Amino acid sequence: MKYFIRNFETEARFTSRDLCRIVELINPANDILPFDSFSISHATISPHSNSIPHKLVKSTEIYIVLEGEATLYLNQERVELKKGTTVIIPASTEQHVVNNSDKTLEFLCIVTPPWRADDEIIL
Repeated sequence: MKYFIRNFETEARFTSRDLCRIVELINPANDILPFDSFSISHATISPHSNSIPHKLVKSTEIYIVLEGEATLYLNQERVELKKGTTVIIPASTEQHVVNNSDKTLEFLCIVTPPWRADDEIIL
């Protein structure tokens, strides 16, 4: 592998099971990479919208907010998100995001071990 380049502005976006709009940028399950320890996605939640409650059983997530403001609920505890906020979400934490603002929430989601569909439970 010489280089690996992706751009979340031009890659195909899909709606995840928790209702975020996702571009999966890097996932060792789908890409030939020199590592297998994490995956990275670019996620958005539209204004006046939300993700649905879910948890990753074995994986830890890191959210890095790029744009917008919203409220993240972690086991019913509120965490205010805004540009620049980084949150580490331990495995098996119930979570969802509510975007009550007029702007799209945009964030990177780093998952370790890498995201797998069979690790995610929709609540």
